[in-house]
Amino acid sequence: MSETYFLGSSTANGFVTTFDSIIKDEKMFTYILKGGAGTGKSSLMKKVANEVENYEHVLRYHCSSDPDSLDAVVLTESGVVIVDGTAPHVFDPIIPGVNQKIVNLGDYWNEDLLKANKENIVNAINANKSALDRARRFTAALTNIFSDTCHIGSDSLLYKKTESFISRFKKKILPKKGNGTGKTSLFQLSALTRYGYLTYTETLDDYFDIYYLKDEYYAATDFILKAVAVEATARNFDVIISPCQLFAYENYEHLLIPELGIAIVGANPMTNLCLDNGKIINASRFYDKKLIAQKKSRLKLNKTTYADLCKETAYTLENAKIIHDEIEKYYIEAMNFDKINEITENIISEIKSKHQ
Repeated sequence: MSETYFLGSSTANGFVTTFDSIIKDEKMFTYILKGGAGTGKSSLMKKVANEVENYEHVLRYHCSSDPDSLDAVVLTESGVVIVDGTAPHVFDPIIPGVNQKIVNLGDYWNEDLLKANKENIVNAINANKSALDRARRFTAALTNIFSDTCHIGSDSLLYKKTESFISRFKKKILPKKGNGTGKTSLFQLSALTRYGYLTYTETLDDYFDIYYLKDEYYAATDFILKAVAVEATARNFDVIISPCQLFAYENYEHLLIPELGIAIVGANPMTNLCLDNGKIINASRFYDKKLIAQKKSRLKLNKTTYADLCKETAYTLENAKIIHDEIEKYYIEAMNFDKINEITENIISEIKSKHQ
C-alpha cells in the first residue's frame, strides 16, 4: 500500500508544511538530504521507495511547484524518513546522529565546474526565485478572492439545517468507538501546481466509502469536516485532515478516516472532483438562496478572477520549472553520480536490515 501527498505549499503566509512533526517523532529515523538542484535528491528517494514498496507501506510526498519531483518518503514499517532538507522546506537535525542524519550530496560535486559557470548559475537561480516569488504573490491574491467567496458562504449558511445534516451523517458513518487514539494528522492532498490545481486521487484508492461535498462556496465543507473530525477523534478514530492551500491552511478541504475506509472530499470549483466511485453530497441546500442571489455579481467576478489567476500561477510555475531545469543542468554535469548511487544503496541496505 502506498499514499501520495504534497510536502507543503506556498500560501499567503509563505511556504507552509507540517512535515516537521514527522521528523520530531522519536520513533522515526530521518535522513535529511542537503544539496542543490540536480544533485539527485529526488531520484534517490524514488529509487528507495520503489525498492522497498513490496514490503513497506510507503508515503510519497511530492513538490507542489513540480509534482514530478519527490520531496520526501516515509516508510512506516521500518520507521524511516528521507526528506529534502533544502529551501524552501529547510529541515535540520533535532537529535543529530540519533534520530536524524544529514546526507550532504554537495560533497560529491565538482566545485571547479560549478565555479566555471558561476555567472549563468547565479542568473538562473535569481530568475527562478523571481518566478516563484511571482507565483506566491498570485497565491496571496487567490487567498483574498477565495476568502471573500467563503465569507459570503458563511454569511449565507443555514447553520441549523447544516447541523441537523451533520448529526444524521455522524450517526451514519461513525461507530461508537474506534481502535485508534483520536490522533489528527495534517497531510496535504491537493495543491496548486504547474499542472493546475491537482489532487492525488490515487491515495483514495484504499477508501471504499467516498463522499464528495459539492460546494461552490467552501463554507459548508469546512463547517461539516471540522464537526465530523471533532466527533471522530472523540470516538478514538485517527483522522487525516487535508487543509486547503488557498485558504492558508485555515479551511479543511478533505477528511480521511483510514480505520473506517471513509473519505470526505471537497468537490469545489478548484478540485473539480466528482468520481464515479463516490456518493455526492450537494452542499447548495445548506445555503440561503436569497442571500446568495444578492451576491451573484460579486461571486461571478470572484469565479472569473480566480480562474484567470490560477492559470497565470500555473504558467508562472511552469516557467520556474524551465529555469530550474537550466540550474539542474549545471549541477548534473558536476555531480559524481557513482557516489550518489553508492549512498542510495547504503540507505536501502540499512532499511532492509531493519526487516531481518
